[in-house]
Amino acid sequence: MYSLMIVDDEEIIRNGIRDAVSASPLPLKSIRIAPSAWEALEMLERSPCDIILSDIRMPDMDGLEMVERAKKIWPETRVIFLTGYQDFEYARKALRLNSDDFLLKPVPDEKLIEVIGNVISKLDGLWLERFELRYRKSMEICEIDSEVKVPVHILLIAYEAAPERMSKDELHKSLCGMLARLFRHYCSAAEFEQEESCTIARLQPMVEEGYWDKVCWKTLEELQSFFLEHLDVKMSIGLSEGVDPDETGLIMQRMKAECLRRDNFGGLLRFPIEEKAENGNENYAVKAIQSYIRKNPGKDLSLGALSEKFRINPSYLSRVFHQETGTPISEFIVQVRLVLAKQLLAETDMKIYEIAQQTGFETPGYFTKVFNKVEKISPRNYRMNVSKNKAEM
Repeated sequence: MYSLMIVDDEEIIRNGIRDAVSASPLPLKSIRIAPSAWEALEMLERSPCDIILSDIRMPDMDGLEMVERAKKIWPETRVIFLTGYQDFEYARKALRLNSDDFLLKPVPDEKLIEVIGNVISKLDGLWLERFELRYRKSMEICEIDSEVKVPVHILLIAYEAAPERMSKDELHKSLCGMLARLFRHYCSAAEFEQEESCTIARLQPMVEEGYWDKVCWKTLEELQSFFLEHLDVKMSIGLSEGVDPDETGLIMQRMKAECLRRDNFGGLLRFPIEEKAENGNENYAVKAIQSYIRKNPGKDLSLGALSEKFRINPSYLSRVFHQETGTPISEFIVQVRLVLAKQLLAETDMKIYEIAQQTGFETPGYFTKVFNKVEKISPRNYRMNVSKNKAEM
């Protein structure tokens, strides 16, 4: 299942395309509409989109510039352009941006559905190619010997349903092959078993505990994110601390009960053998990102830039940040930038365009628009009010 975003400044066209696509048999899990390029980019900062269907000529920012910026956030997004103008220069720029098609308005519904279907076929082929490349069955790892008293870590992966492309048995086999490949350099032994809606692995690490913990959680985050993005399979993943090989039954039952709870799906769950302080589950990556944003409000804080700096999958970063803080990362960035902007407006004589530049806003116009929307007053009037209040004190 894929996601589609329709970007057009004409409401009748947006709604017409949405209705035609909704009535089609295309495998789309979501259809979002944006009346402007800026709003489309704001939506993309919050969550990815597989296919963008965009008009070219729009006020403030045209579709070509919007897609160029969108590709920096989500490079693999596919693009279809719409235009009412048969302009060779537009077509040339669209090709430079690796667009999948370039259609002249008005587009018959049948043609539109056909073109979107062709793009979905490309995405299907790309996904299958990557799946086979990354997760083909790998070399075996030795079975666990209970006589060798090396602690065993239980890894339990629960999934709500198998994807459309494979059965639960095929999903389990793929997971086992993938896990064997991912952990073969870090484990001396491993065993896998399948239960209903679960894949369970018993792993004996052969590396130092601190390093194992770091490698393991990073690997599981990437695995979870990959299956959610490419197969639309939501998984809860639990990992225990090391236990005696003969004493895995109790912790496994507790893990199964917790991981299969509906409100835990999509989570990464740590299962300590002994209870730890509540702050043991704090997400330090989120705290580090918050600190970086506060210290660098004027830098490129796009989701793509942050994910590259912190080496975290963009969609996982976005989801975990919102989950941990209760605020979408794009809103948090705006909040931090506006705090600095208000400080500069109140305490300096900097011009509006200089403040916009220093606080990381694209243009003075966009800065003013966001400031008005959030603070319910323009930057100029905010400065005048602060000056007036100071004079009256």
